[in-house]
Amino acid sequence: MRRRLHGVVGLLILVPLGVGLLPGRRASAEVRTWTHKSGSPTVEADFIDANNGQVWLRVPSGGTFNVPLDSLSQADQDYVRDLLAREHAQRAALAPRPGPETIHYGRGRKLCDLACRQLDESSGLAVSRRAPGLFWSHNDSDNDARLYLFDRQGRDLGWCFVKDTKAFDWEDIASFTAEGKPYLLIADTGNNNLAAAVHMLHVLEEPPVDPQRGVLVREVPLVRTIYFSFEDDYRNCEAVGIDPTDKTILLVSKERGRECHAYVLPWPKEKEDVKKAHVARVAATLRLRQATGLDVSPDGRRAIVVTYNNAFEFVRGEKDDWFTALARPPREIPLPDRLQGESICYGSDGKTLYLTSERLPTPLWEVPVERIGPAK
Repeated sequence: MRRRLHGVVGLLILVPLGVGLLPGRRASAEVRTWTHKSGSPTVEADFIDANNGQVWLRVPSGGTFNVPLDSLSQADQDYVRDLLAREHAQRAALAPRPGPETIHYGRGRKLCDLACRQLDESSGLAVSRRAPGLFWSHNDSDNDARLYLFDRQGRDLGWCFVKDTKAFDWEDIASFTAEGKPYLLIADTGNNNLAAAVHMLHVLEEPPVDPQRGVLVREVPLVRTIYFSFEDDYRNCEAVGIDPTDKTILLVSKERGRECHAYVLPWPKEKEDVKKAHVARVAATLRLRQATGLDVSPDGRRAIVVTYNNAFEFVRGEKDDWFTALARPPREIPLPDRLQGESICYGSDGKTLYLTSERLPTPLWEVPVERIGPAK
């Protein structure tokens, strides 16, 4: 989830009007002087990210804010474009060469706007394992513990509560099948102020649904809650997925910089203390900005990580574990521009990609498969 500031025009005037400060966070060593296109005002800030014509900056005290790219000086605009182009070129140089199983994606297309207006901050997305072509989503923080169902046409197919559960900061959702039953995993892992040491993953059997009538129950019970901490530091995490072949959980932190961190959390043993905080182990440092969603293919061979710009695919070989796979450079997949796009999932075919965003009207995007195989 991003901190959003509304109705403020200009550059420097954003800073004293309510930038969220993060206690205890040190200033970056890459602070730059940013200048309005008129020549004044200026502000000292570090670059976080740029997408959809907006640039996100962080002041030395730790607060973040956004400004339109075209409101900056030409030198600043050139700096942002050149920086992102260099990072893209560096990733492309390290990316694996296409092989016989490589999926080549086509141009993303918007399928619809979702009819459900209550889903106004779609932060996670998962395909239904009960009914192909249906999808589950949820809102971000400060909302009811509620799951929403819809189809590729955007029809509102209802919602249900997760029983005896609070939604502190739900950031992602994943679907998987285990022992022949369909499940959902909800990641209550948002930690914008880096104050939480322990996070929660809620596991529930996927609610019963009908492709025409929608959700068939008003509430669904939890199977279990998995408590965990990150091995190395307090982290904000919006990208969580699960490998259905062995229920290994993958997580990627969301950082205010040019790198994120990937973690692996083995599925806890059934007889362990249910309130024990397990440890997500560090797998790799990823050269990408602001990871906001993650999903794993049904065969457990591919993991897709989405950012506010593009997506990044990691491939696991038959003899590899996820520590090995996440340590390799990923392949970058171009995505359409989305307003605050924080979710991604594989479709029922395990290949096609689907995306939503956290802004109303909530769009549903599809990134189709063009072909599979090595480069032509």
